[in-house]
Amino acid sequence: RQSSGSSGINAEYGYVIVGGGVAGTTVAEHLPVFDSESTITLISASETVKKVTNLKKRGEVVSSFDVTDSSPESHCYEFICGVVTGFDFTAQHVTLSNGRVVRYDKLCLAMGARPNIIFPNSSRVIGIRDTESVGELQKRLTKCKHLTVVGNGGIASELVFAARNCHVTWVIRDQTISTVFVDSVASKFLLDSLKENSSSSGERMVVSKRQIFSRTITDKTSAVLGSALGPDWYNGFCLDGACNGKTLDIEYGCEVAGIEDSEGSMKVMLTNGKVLNTDILISATGVIPNTDLLKDKLELCDGDSGVIVNKRMRTSTPNVYAAGDMCSIPWKESELWKQMRLWTQAMQQGFYTARSMASSEDDLVEPDITFELFTHATKLFGYKVILLGRYQEWPGSECYFRITPGTEFVKLVVSGGRVAGALLIGETDLEEMLENLILNQTDISQLGEAILDPNIDIEDYFD
Repeated sequence: RQSSGSSGINAEYGYVIVGGGVAGTTVAEHLPVFDSESTITLISASETVKKVTNLKKRGEVVSSFDVTDSSPESHCYEFICGVVTGFDFTAQHVTLSNGRVVRYDKLCLAMGARPNIIFPNSSRVIGIRDTESVGELQKRLTKCKHLTVVGNGGIASELVFAARNCHVTWVIRDQTISTVFVDSVASKFLLDSLKENSSSSGERMVVSKRQIFSRTITDKTSAVLGSALGPDWYNGFCLDGACNGKTLDIEYGCEVAGIEDSEGSMKVMLTNGKVLNTDILISATGVIPNTDLLKDKLELCDGDSGVIVNKRMRTSTPNVYAAGDMCSIPWKESELWKQMRLWTQAMQQGFYTARSMASSEDDLVEPDITFELFTHATKLFGYKVILLGRYQEWPGSECYFRITPGTEFVKLVVSGGRVAGALLIGETDLEEMLENLILNQTDISQLGEAILDPNIDIEDYFD
């Protein structure tokens, strides 16, 4: 049977999506919006999938949401739990480890990325990527007195914040913390809060927003990771060590030069000459796109090995698309946007990829507004964090600040009298107004730094 939809897709084989993370499930759940005729199949190595919940629009582009582990009980797609072992793009089918062959008319690759683990052969080195790896960390922390965290991104920052009752050494190659998201001024704001939290006996408790499922994966091997974590990933887990209280040391401007495993603990040699005795080393040093099965089959990015996609999220092979952490986007609709492997962009790409897949070659499909303005909502050290546009300054730009220690941090990046980006920490309630100023490229030169004066009603002023 053939679909009567505009995509002209063979409805018997229909759409197949590989990957149960945010990008994959977003594609699967939104395809019926654009094509209600064709069959949709989602393949995942895990028996649960990542689903966006509690979506809250905080502006035209910026939004916040939770990511939950959900049982794939959807009426809009068929679910297959299995490990993909091969692709045949000529015959248009996917092969699973149990020998099953799944045919497709259009395929979306959303297999995510895996942790870039340093010293992966050591049993004391753990990479944090999915719910199972956090569960393993929770179990091992009960006997841990010294935890070493390597990395300076979101996972590392939140782990340093969430771990309790142990001595934590944070190893970063930068001179300030959390440089993926914040500058040196914001780093100081967060570090002051982190030190206060670490030394307090009444550390902030976290309440689970996420339903946790036990997993029995039929043909999943230990080498196959589940889907990436979402916001507040540590909620629902007790990351307590074996000490009474928590201390924190930060080793700036260095990396791990080597390790020595022993029965009792592990020695970690740093490039600054120091040697740490640690029980567990957390490697949170970025991710690698899961494209090993695609080498010599699709065009991959030389820099990060991601699958290169065009402006329709299509790969170098007809009828094959990619979304989320495993893809690399070489094009830009705006200087106010950049690709980062974040759950926000996984959701945005998933929606746009669904629209693109359901369209015919003759349809005009162009990137939507989410590719014009970079936005990301997350949490760092217990604070709400909003990133907008070019939130990191560059030569020729200027920055306006409003800082209330322990409460809020506001930074605007201005160029040519117009707001180009913003970093908001805390409950500022400024994200929608600033998003409008950025998108509209409103001239604020008459106000200057007074734009951050809390006594000025900015929305009323520009109205």
